[in-house]
Amino acid sequence: MLYVSDILASTNGILLNGKKDTKILNYKTDSREVNKGDFFIPIVGEKTDGHRFLDKVIENNCSGFFIAKDRLKDFNIKNFINKNKELIIIEVEDTLKALYNIGLYNRVKHIDIPIVAITGSVGKTSTREIVSSVLSQEKNVMTTERNMNGNIGLPLMALKLDSQDMGVFEAGIDFVGEMDILTNILKPDVAVITNIGTSHIGKFGSRDVIYKEKTKIANGLTGKKILILNKDDEYLKNYKNDDVNIQYFSIDDAKNIKVNNDYIEYNTFIYNKFEHIIINDIGEHNILNSLVAIKIGQIYNMSTDNIISGINKYRNFSRRMEKIKLKDFTIIDDTYNASPSSVKSGLKTLSELKYKRKIVVLADILELGKYSKKIHEDIGEYFKGLDIDILIAYGDAMRYMVEIAKKYVNNIFYYSNEEEVTQKLKKLIKKDDIIYFKGSNAMNVNKIIDDLKKDFMN
Repeated sequence: MLYVSDILASTNGILLNGKKDTKILNYKTDSREVNKGDFFIPIVGEKTDGHRFLDKVIENNCSGFFIAKDRLKDFNIKNFINKNKELIIIEVEDTLKALYNIGLYNRVKHIDIPIVAITGSVGKTSTREIVSSVLSQEKNVMTTERNMNGNIGLPLMALKLDSQDMGVFEAGIDFVGEMDILTNILKPDVAVITNIGTSHIGKFGSRDVIYKEKTKIANGLTGKKILILNKDDEYLKNYKNDDVNIQYFSIDDAKNIKVNNDYIEYNTFIYNKFEHIIINDIGEHNILNSLVAIKIGQIYNMSTDNIISGINKYRNFSRRMEKIKLKDFTIIDDTYNASPSSVKSGLKTLSELKYKRKIVVLADILELGKYSKKIHEDIGEYFKGLDIDILIAYGDAMRYMVEIAKKYVNNIFYYSNEEEVTQKLKKLIKKDDIIYFKGSNAMNVNKIIDDLKKDFMN
């Protein structure tokens, strides 16, 4: 936790009201989430300005807030103080930079807490969770909450560092230069890059740029200075950096892989001894994630039993390859979001499962820019050799996928929206079917699932 005096020192802020010896426990950037005692940081964005909600957070009994110097003229500070004499009001040049500064200040204050930082185009969250599950068997671990992994969420998480043994932080980027901000705050002991894919390629322009930005996570490494990379990735396998200790993981590290309908098992080496691993989830990506967790468990000298137990106890979040059994059939809800590689991974997983009929429902992958047509066509080509019985798609870009997939899937249906897909599925579904759902969050694929749940829940 920080005192107001710490906040002033780290931001060069000016205290307009309140006491320097006041402790601040929680920080919020969303006015809707502000509760009694929270300190509000009004972020100025492209579409909205958090300063608009200062009256609201005062009504919610916030402890105080930042106010940007250039916004002072728009408010009567005395009116704020009349509502709460102890209200902490700190003037800063820029509220977002102030957030960065206090996050960095608290990280440096707790620099003795080693942090594992995880980035990559796909698999950040699931890797974060399985690594945390393993480390938590022996340590008090702080883990990134929800999707608080970017230039606003990550410094808020850094402010939660206090008395933990370790932190496992996810680092996600949406613009060039964001990783510089994140790694400067994180100062990780160990960093992991899961892969270099095409997520958000419309924003970055090319995989080369994504690679350059993701690998900047190595710049902030401290302590052990270990960088763990996916050897199967065409970009990462060639990465060179003499200033860090590079270690690799690969699907080749897993032997005797067996894919079951509800879990995966394989063998691998832990401390040079061949061990049996069970993951209570599906998808080959979980094997790679668990191999990362095994490597990190060994780096921090955990016992073999606790490493294996941590993997076994791991459970993924909802809407991420989540299996849901309805009245007569099963669905796989993978609708949290979509990228080209995660779509392919989900299709491969479905193809390997043993069910009477396998149905795929796909919607557009967004934020691909000029690459959208080519990437969707590539997904259509990926159906070659897969065991899929029925493909249903909707969305403008999915037209390109459907044209290619027709060569490999006998039963294909294309619709313009999710309502038409829902009606088709209700007529199509048979007993013992399994249906895989995937698409970018904005495509509302989850609404189809919600509708099916209403009609077919046990």
